[in-house]
Amino acid sequence: MMRLLDIYVSLPLDSPLTLAQLCDTHILSKIFKGQFHPLPEINQQARRRVTMRGHSFIEVITHISSQRLCYEIEGQGPIRHHQGVISLTEMNTHLRLRYQIFGLSNTLLPNWLLKLILLYDFKTALRRLRKLNHAS
Repeated sequence: MMRLLDIYVSLPLDSPLTLAQLCDTHILSKIFKGQFHPLPEINQQARRRVTMRGHSFIEVITHISSQRLCYEIEGQGPIRHHQGVISLTEMNTHLRLRYQIFGLSNTLLPNWLLKLILLYDFKTALRRLRKLNHAS
């Protein structure tokens, strides 16, 4: 498994963002160009169907706290062994959100091209997140 994405965004210290909000399918639909639909929980783990870039897959939240959110893809997705880790850290002057994705390409795309696509998509999504949270 390899790190496919490791991106940071700075938000104001008084930002209303919480990691619990990143489980909200309505907010996720605003941030990402995709559709997010909640599914019934299994073993007390939140699940959602995600449709993005012509792919449909199920994300499972495996851990959530005020500082860390972890998820993985259930079954087949465009990224094999897909795991995501999002952390929110309070710094002296700002909040730092870090988004990491681990896995391997599960399509004909080479891993380096998959990394570029993810970087583009997430930079765009994090700009939308910053706007939603009134960051400068």
